Amino acid sequence: MDAVRSERHQGLALLALSLISLGGSALLRDLAPDVNLCGVKALFGLPCPFCGGVRATAALGQGSLLEALAWNPAVTLLHAGMLTSGAALVLGRTPPWLTPERQRFVFRAVVVILVANWSYLVAVGR
Repeated sequence: MDAVRSERHQGLALLALSLISLGGSALLRDLAPDVNLCGVKALFGLPCPFCGGVRATAALGQGSLLEALAWNPAVTLLHAGMLTSGAALVLGRTPPWLTPERQRFVFRAVVVILVANWSYLVAVGR
């Protein structure tokens, strides 16, 4: 019983975190649309794997999936995973990508996604 309650609380926290970041980023975008928040890009002139992530999150918060994907596909996938995982945990289910048998595969997939995402961001000149 306590384990189920704990998973539901984790799911609610995950949902809340994603929804708050979506709303907060959308508000930030309205208040300061031209602000660049990436220190890596400012220092080295190259984007980090999360460059455009705030703008992608803001676009999602404003309902623009295609714009979010254009800004940063990995951050967009991250939000989809957070929302899906949170909802599954609240409903008492374990998301299939969180099972112990799939942890190694998920880790490798995340690494591939981050490298591909960074390559995309460099190619489009983020």
